[in-house]
Amino acid sequence: MQWNLIRLRKEAGITGKGMAELLDINETTYVNKENGHYQFKSNEMFIIRDIFKKPIEEIFLPQDCNVVAIPKKE
Repeated sequence: MQWNLIRLRKEAGITGKGMAELLDINETTYVNKENGHYQFKSNEMFIIRDIFKKPIEEIFLPQDCNVVAIPKKE
């Protein structure tokens, strides 16, 4: 999940539907991208960067950031 993006979007009072409209994509597609099911395209990331006026690395988390290593019990 793109937690930073979700937080920024909510703080700005923008709905998922509103973000989808700004990116000119389907709302379901946007939600799937925000939830980490699909990746944002680079042009979408630049648009989002411009909307929130923050560096891309402060908005988007790496794709593998949600992977949690669980140590094995011996």
